[in-house]
Amino acid sequence: MNNKYDSTDFWYTYLKSLKNRGQLGGSEELEMDTDIQDKLLAYFKTKIEIGASDGHTALPPNLYDYIPRFPKEILSKLRVLAGRELEENPDNGAAVIVLAIVVYQSDYAEYESLVEKAMVLAPKDLALILHLLHCYTHTTGGGLERQEITITALENLFEWERQQDDTPLYQEVQFCYWDIEITLYDIYRDISFHRYNVSALAAQIRALVPLEKTTFPKVVVQKNETLELLLQKTTNDSDFWEVYLDSLENRGLSTHSWELTSQVQAKLIDALKTKIEIGISEGLTSLPSQLPEYVSRFPDSMRFELRLFAEDMLKTQPDNGASAKILAIIVWNDKNIYYGENDDDLLYLEQAVTLAPNDTEICFFAISRYRSFCDPLFKLTLTALERLFEGAKQHGESGLYHWLTQLYKEDGRTPCHIYRKLMKSPEGNAELLAKCKPLIDQMQHAFQQKLAKEPNDWYALRGLGDIYETLGETALAQKYPWTGHQDTLKVRWNQKAWVGKQFPGFSAVTLDGTPISFSDYRGKLVLLDFSAKWCPFCAPEIPYIKEVYKEHHDKGLEVIGVSLDESEAELREFTEEHEIPWLQIFDGKGWKSELAQFFGINSVPSQWLIDRNGTILSVDTRGEQLGQLVNWTEATRVGNVIPEFSAVDVEGNTITAAALQGKVVLLHFGYTHEDERIGIDTLYKKYHEKRFEVIGINVGGWVDEKALRDVVRRNKYKGHFIYADNDEKHAALAEQFGLGHGSGSRKVDLPALILIDTEGKVIEARSGKVHSPEVWIARMEKLIATHL
Repeated sequence: MNNKYDSTDFWYTYLKSLKNRGQLGGSEELEMDTDIQDKLLAYFKTKIEIGASDGHTALPPNLYDYIPRFPKEILSKLRVLAGRELEENPDNGAAVIVLAIVVYQSDYAEYESLVEKAMVLAPKDLALILHLLHCYTHTTGGGLERQEITITALENLFEWERQQDDTPLYQEVQFCYWDIEITLYDIYRDISFHRYNVSALAAQIRALVPLEKTTFPKVVVQKNETLELLLQKTTNDSDFWEVYLDSLENRGLSTHSWELTSQVQAKLIDALKTKIEIGISEGLTSLPSQLPEYVSRFPDSMRFELRLFAEDMLKTQPDNGASAKILAIIVWNDKNIYYGENDDDLLYLEQAVTLAPNDTEICFFAISRYRSFCDPLFKLTLTALERLFEGAKQHGESGLYHWLTQLYKEDGRTPCHIYRKLMKSPEGNAELLAKCKPLIDQMQHAFQQKLAKEPNDWYALRGLGDIYETLGETALAQKYPWTGHQDTLKVRWNQKAWVGKQFPGFSAVTLDGTPISFSDYRGKLVLLDFSAKWCPFCAPEIPYIKEVYKEHHDKGLEVIGVSLDESEAELREFTEEHEIPWLQIFDGKGWKSELAQFFGINSVPSQWLIDRNGTILSVDTRGEQLGQLVNWTEATRVGNVIPEFSAVDVEGNTITAAALQGKVVLLHFGYTHEDERIGIDTLYKKYHEKRFEVIGINVGGWVDEKALRDVVRRNKYKGHFIYADNDEKHAALAEQFGLGHGSGSRKVDLPALILIDTEGKVIEARSGKVHSPEVWIARMEKLIATHL
């Protein structure tokens, strides 16, 4: 074999020809004439006829990367070839493996059966092992069997590797293994995330960890002389952690990920294990500060070892808050899917906050994870805030101020933010408001203490303004206006803190020299677009803005651009190039633009949507989400007539807006299993005979119309139900209200509801869960009774 390819083996001769043509890598279909097809078929026939011996075949190991790229005609011929061999010899492992790889992307049921058979006939075959590992990293689903098969494949690969010398075959398999990039930690995270009953699998994975560390050693980082000196000089593991951080610029946060030699990684792990073993003292851990930042920079193998250690420690020491803290951080660092209130990983955060109540860092970390989809009633957030405030006060006067600024800068989910949300339905939120008010009082005290020492402190001034405005103390709020800061890049204020607030007035001069004032735009829907020519992400947003502008400008939508460019000529060129029809505000100060500083802009594009009453609806609406939010905002304005629509419900009935005239109608966008469904059904039973109608529009949650129809019939839900998810025919009904199917691109929260009077005019609308369903249902009943 020369440079990985063996000239005596046609397969490697073929791969060499691909390399010469520049087709060796990639995913595109391979070009293959009849002569090459015939030679490959003859090659595979020879290899298949050999069959399997001692769990191995003569197939080349890298088939996983090439057979899926074969043209359909040779795949069909390969399928016939392997199938014919299996008719004559059902135990031919090579034929089963080839057939499995051929049908992998076309017939999953047959594929699963073939894999099961291959794992019996040739479980240690390299072609099969590498194919299974590749499939694991490129597919989802498959249940627990998929994890079991992959673990067995890795175990067989590790066993094979231990018996090899550094041969060309070894080098090829090593390259494939590195290319696939699968680890035991990937599987462990997967089975833990899905909460499988995995005690046996977990034990199998743990037993393989030492083998994985020595399998196919990959030298990623050369030994660093400075670090090697640190290894020699440091007297103990605990010291090494601090010494290592001191050796890096900016306390170890200068790079996105740490590349570590095995020795340094081992020392860092030992240092953290020492701190974990200490547990907690007076509600605190001895773990280093900024741990969430550090964990994101750990290599996977380092996170894996620490996770296993923390899990074992919690089993023997259930009160070890340090174990709970690092486990919560590692688990949530590795998450990429969240299941809302039902996400079991929330238990890690609750456990960590409970066991280390005075650890302000874990409290703040939990708050940053408690989003609306997993904490819609703010209960978890308020508890974490209470503990954060209590722990912060133990660090002196500056402790609480520090975490308050972090809340405003990085999270925006402050007690003021929560209070404003709860006050939308105060009757049903008395208990939560009672928990929120003392936190606001503590905030006020902390900011006032800061101003007593530093009268011009920007965060304290702005924080007090937020507090007074939230509490409705207008006169006091005016003494602390939300003014900008002289150095926006260093002093930030999470833009989400503006959402829900009244947009303050401003005056400016446009690019053509026209003075404008925001007061001129009262009663209009306004998009304030902060952007710049030099921003690579700004130009791609223009088509979305132009589409919305074209559709809604005549109805009262205005767009105002705020340029952070410094060159007027470049801005004019940019405006002309993209044919931008709206006004541009330009002062040539770049990041020091007065409006950018006033609003705390520190990244562009930043698109602020302000409704006709001057309320800020969103500060981060981009792409298709802009059109969705504008459609929802305009279509659901009180007094507006809803757009005409026509759709067919799951029972085959045609529903139109015209046919609903003379009825009070509740349009309910979301899922059929929402908590509010019981209350809605109660209203239906009480008022349906008086011409009240309910129409449920499913925009997520069910795979097809039949599944929705089955659940509606089974639960005897009242009203009409329309399937509008992944259905082009009916999706338009949801999209015209800004509720396009697909949660990844949706801006308007579910469930979304619109109450319409007998003339088709909007009476009430809202999106997202309410904090008190009973209060909301009672309000709906009053409105329904009034308009019938």
